[in-house]
Amino acid sequence: MFFNDKKLKGALIVVTYAIILHFVFMKYSTVFGGLGYITGLVKPLILGIAIAFVLNIPMKFFERKLFRNLENSKKSWVRSAKRPLSIAVTIIVLIGTISAIILFVVPQLTSSVVKLTESIPTYLKSFEVNMNNYADSTVLLSKVWDQVMNTWQEILKTVTHLFGGIASYIVGLTVDVTTAIIDFCLAFVLAIYMLSSKEKLICQIKKVMYAYLRGDIADKILEIGQTTNRVFSGFIIGQCTEALIIGTLCFLGMLVLRMPYAFLISVLVGTTSLIPILGAFIGTIPSFFLIFIINPIKAFWFIVFIFCLQRVEGDLIYPRVVGGSVGLSSLWVMLAIMIGGSAFGFIGMLVGVPTAAVIYCVFGSVTNKRLSKKGIKIDEEEIEDSGKIHV
Repeated sequence: MFFNDKKLKGALIVVTYAIILHFVFMKYSTVFGGLGYITGLVKPLILGIAIAFVLNIPMKFFERKLFRNLENSKKSWVRSAKRPLSIAVTIIVLIGTISAIILFVVPQLTSSVVKLTESIPTYLKSFEVNMNNYADSTVLLSKVWDQVMNTWQEILKTVTHLFGGIASYIVGLTVDVTTAIIDFCLAFVLAIYMLSSKEKLICQIKKVMYAYLRGDIADKILEIGQTTNRVFSGFIIGQCTEALIIGTLCFLGMLVLRMPYAFLISVLVGTTSLIPILGAFIGTIPSFFLIFIINPIKAFWFIVFIFCLQRVEGDLIYPRVVGGSVGLSSLWVMLAIMIGGSAFGFIGMLVGVPTAAVIYCVFGSVTNKRLSKKGIKIDEEEIEDSGKIHV
């Protein structure tokens, strides 16, 4: 029996795929070790692409708003100066922002952490004494408290030891931090080169794609790239703005309510607010326990305050600041956060939502085209009313 070229090609693809899959399962440690080694080699390149993508957002803004008139100049050197000037202003703004954080934010944050580290054993002892006094006044609670007292003593020792060993842990991270700084510097230089020749790089990528791929496939890849750029850019701008607003409102509210560690907790809540929907709640949990150890009454008022802040965020801030840049329902957002967090930790929680939005958009476009070819029209409102699909 003879196979034609198409069937033979398909059979070879299946066999090759089966062999590769078998090798991956049998030698998974070697395969993942090799992938980790390769990832380590190209990590500065990957980080450089990420930095270039983020810096491209303010760079385009300065090109459109600050140096727009340079395009109308009759002198070529003036027109060509638009990109270098935009990159220079972007770097100056970045350095200014980092300097402001180092001068104003880091000292207060460090002071709060040091104060907390020194005071946490005292707070825990005071909390234990208060609970003992309250337990003595209640017979039933006293019995329960006696049973859990040994466990609490172990927790107290563990927490005290943990905070006492922070200094040695920080010293152990010196080598890793140095390596990370070197990688970041290399990636930053690569990012500047990428931004300065952005159009040329895009043109080269298009040439390679159209040279080695079918035209329709290349068009689809470029369409996905444009969607990815649009979604991620909107997500970064919206979430950073929202996190800044939430952190500021949290700080002002805690100052008015005279709650402890207002700056430290506000930074934590603002940072976790970068994660859509669940972010502020993630930052609220450790903040609640921190305040509860110091003052249980204020801890419960803190929960009420965060709940009100979340309502303001959900009803006013998020729709106006982030808007439809993501285009996902709350269900898909939570699934994206959980899957991304399980796979890649905090970074996965950040990029999981825009990644899921891109996949959702691409898959939805393909699905609609296939339904259109089959002559099937599905109206969500009609399905909700009658449960029927019209063909």
